[in-house]
Amino acid sequence: MIKKILLLVLLVGAVSFPVVADEIKGKVVNRKNEPVDAMAVIVQTQDSVFVDAGITDLDGNFYLEVSAGEYVIYFQHILYESLRMDAKPGDMGTVMVNEKENLISDITVTAQRPQVKVEAGKLIYDTPYLIQNKPVNNAYEAIKELPGVIGGEDELQLIGAGSLHVVINGKLTTMTLEQLIAMLKTIPSSRVKSTEIMYNAPARYNVKGALINVILDQPDGEGETLQGEVGTEFRQRHYANGQAHGNLVYNNGRFGVDVLVNGQKGRSYTSETMFARHTLKDEKVEIEQENGGKTFSTRGSFRLGLDYLLKNEDKLSATYFIEAGGADARRYSTSVFRFLGEERNEEAKSNTHIDSNERMQNAQIQYEGHQGIVFGVDYTNYYSPDEQHFVNDQDNSVYDLLNNSKQNINKWMFFTNHSLAIKEWTMNYGVNVSTTRSRSDVEYRDKIGSDYVFDDERFRHDLQKEWGGNLFAEVSRSFGRFSGTVSLKAEYFRSDYETLTGKTTLWDDWAFFPNASLSYVITPSHILQFNVSSDKSYPSYWSVNPQTSYINSYSVIRGNPELKPGRSYEGQLMYIFRQKYIFMGFVEYQPDKFTQLPYQSDDVLENVFRFENLDYSLSSGVAVITPFTIGKRINSRVTLHGIRLQEKSSGFYDTPFNNTRVFGRVGMNNTINISDAKPNLKFTLDGYYVSPAQQGVYRLGYSYDVSAGLKWLFAGDKGSISVKYDNIFRSHYPSYMKVDVGNQYSNMNMYDDSSYFGVAFVWKFGGYKEKKYTKVDDSRFGK
Repeated sequence: MIKKILLLVLLVGAVSFPVVADEIKGKVVNRKNEPVDAMAVIVQTQDSVFVDAGITDLDGNFYLEVSAGEYVIYFQHILYESLRMDAKPGDMGTVMVNEKENLISDITVTAQRPQVKVEAGKLIYDTPYLIQNKPVNNAYEAIKELPGVIGGEDELQLIGAGSLHVVINGKLTTMTLEQLIAMLKTIPSSRVKSTEIMYNAPARYNVKGALINVILDQPDGEGETLQGEVGTEFRQRHYANGQAHGNLVYNNGRFGVDVLVNGQKGRSYTSETMFARHTLKDEKVEIEQENGGKTFSTRGSFRLGLDYLLKNEDKLSATYFIEAGGADARRYSTSVFRFLGEERNEEAKSNTHIDSNERMQNAQIQYEGHQGIVFGVDYTNYYSPDEQHFVNDQDNSVYDLLNNSKQNINKWMFFTNHSLAIKEWTMNYGVNVSTTRSRSDVEYRDKIGSDYVFDDERFRHDLQKEWGGNLFAEVSRSFGRFSGTVSLKAEYFRSDYETLTGKTTLWDDWAFFPNASLSYVITPSHILQFNVSSDKSYPSYWSVNPQTSYINSYSVIRGNPELKPGRSYEGQLMYIFRQKYIFMGFVEYQPDKFTQLPYQSDDVLENVFRFENLDYSLSSGVAVITPFTIGKRINSRVTLHGIRLQEKSSGFYDTPFNNTRVFGRVGMNNTINISDAKPNLKFTLDGYYVSPAQQGVYRLGYSYDVSAGLKWLFAGDKGSISVKYDNIFRSHYPSYMKVDVGNQYSNMNMYDDSSYFGVAFVWKFGGYKEKKYTKVDDSRFGK
């Protein structure tokens, strides 16, 4: 039945319609016909579900955003009698209130606060409310608290969506998702004003698929404001790590400055064991392996944002972000090879020392006109030199290699779009053009005697040049309770690859991406939303470079210059009940999906990790997100997520596969209000369980996570101390990672170093007002 519904969505949902908000407005006066300012105006549904709230201005006027339907409005003021009225969207005219004869206890209106607000096809979350009692210290951790978002250390997923993108303040960027995640980790959680989730991103964002828009708080109002925050955090994993940040925001109404600095330092630990059976053409070999290592790293970042509001209300903004760091990694491996046919054993020991550095810079200038015109330019530079020293001692033979590489990427994007209203229609159209140059150098130096000899034949000096252009048009309109948007994007993309021996064209084609959304507001408590979208993704620059990097005596990483871009087509059907509960069905079809898979060579005793294209990946499933309360102190949320995944590859060397697996995830988040007074203490207890799953040729065991935290707010909520124990049972990684396809067999178990005990301190300051007379796709960067 679910399949039939999803297929019907894909067929019928060739258009996509976001909810267009209506409004209730009016004016409040007293018996003397004088306007009443600062009166609270609260609008609820007939069954007491909160919709919107506001206060009257100096002239007594109020404006509240609603959708079609019947509502109840409450008017409250300390000097006036409370008033209850029924209302529908439109102008209520003048509302008269009576002054209180004596100050008696006010009437208190109690309503459940909505978890999500649906507007223009977006799921809008009041992020400060969601995280106010949680030990959350940066914007990335705040995003992971959103219903439907699944996050690890460095990756984000959105339930029911394939590709996911992130933007900050709705601005286009050339930064990849990984780079934006790194930036979000440097932004204090207190700066996140709200978050928008779009399963079908509007075309003007220059992304295809799902989008999370993180809106940062910007001071406004009369006079000058100066606000800031400083904080530090200590985390104890296997080794200790520490970081500190500072944020300063200044605004005088017309001009704003945002400065952010962040630094971190520490060590990480890795350890894993593996057993493999390797089938060569004439014999079989069993391999037992123990691997481990540690990495010492330092990283720092700086962000500067400037905003200027012109007299005609046009806005000019500029941002600059730089992040740099280095890592010193040392890995060791002991391998035992048992040659079953010859009944002999060989032991190999390898040591790898990698000295890596990274620097990423992003700059953007954007102009937003009051007539709906936006244009700007975005630039990203990524530079990463690595030095690797690999030594392998096997059967009294020593292989000593220096493998040095360097990557330098420059990416520019120019964009413009225009939004206008024509009667009942809203139209967006625009164009963006991008160009990228990725230079990579790889050299190998073998130790012969006492010297390292440069290998001319394996030296690579490659240049990948890309050009891309997008032209899009998007229209939207509401039809009573129906509303929606339809867009079409045409994309041209070309990628040339130059080496010392010649030039080839990797990709050169046109693609068209139709996208649509449809929303139907039965009542504000019952909303349906359909989404249909398409996308195209490109491999990272290193993954198409045919270089070889050694992991240990048995395993290597190798590039694949034959990789093709992957496509995806997806759809979602969502039912949102009482602005809290979300029920979803979804489907995604990905032809030519690329993923990194291991392959045991038939010719040599070598396990090769390489990105490969599958024939296709087909996933479908259902999800339920249910928040609830227990008494007045416990707030909880349960997330249920079931998936059927089929992945097929007919060209995976001599071992084709067609795997199908059904698996699920159940998660629960709990916040316990220990005390509102002194001390102000909040306790969190979160956890999830994932059943055994699959990924390509991998069979993955179950995994689960239990985390707990305590947050203490003091000094009028200016200061906070958070204590957190994340991944208490070291169970975040799958219980096993097994390959058992054809003659390919291996089983790996990994030590989970993502478990940590952390303590964080944050202090907020500022907020003074002085009256005046007048008023960054790293998805494709790095290894």
